[in-house]
Amino acid sequence: MDDATLRHRIYRTLADTGAAPTRADLEAWAGVGDAAGAALQRLHDAHAIVLDDSGAIRMALPFSAVPTGYRVAGAGGRWWANCAWDSLAIPAALSIDARIEAAWWDTGEPVDLTVNGDRVLGESGFVHFLIPAKHWWDDIVET
Repeated sequence: MDDATLRHRIYRTLADTGAAPTRADLEAWAGVGDAAGAALQRLHDAHAIVLDDSGAIRMALPFSAVPTGYRVAGAGGRWWANCAWDSLAIPAALSIDARIEAAWWDTGEPVDLTVNGDRVLGESGFVHFLIPAKHWWDDIVET
C-alpha cells in the first residue's frame, strides 16, 4: 500500500471511530514489522501524522489519538482534538455540527461553544497563539 492510501486509512479510522488504527490494522495495511513502521515514519517525516516516542500514532491533525483537554461531540461520535484550533477543524473536516468540550485556559471554567454549519456559537473570547505558526513543527505536541 502506498503512503497516501495508508494516510487516508489512518484518517478514515480516526474519523469513523475517534481512535487511531491498531498496530494489527497498520500491519495488515502496510506490512508487518518494519514495513508498517517505515511507512509511519515516512508519514511522520512529511508532517502528515505525528508519532510518539514509541512509534505509535499520536496525532493526525486535527485529530488526537490520545486524550486531551479538547473534546468534540457531534453526530456520529466523539473525537479528541489537539488544541482549541483543532477542535474547530474537526467539525469542518467532517462537515458536522458539534459541541466543543473544553475549558478556558485562564479560569478553568467550561467553554460553551458549538459549531452549527459554518458558524461558531457561544461565548465570546479569543484564541492566542503564543508561538508563531512557522515554529509550530519545532515541537508540534507542545504547540
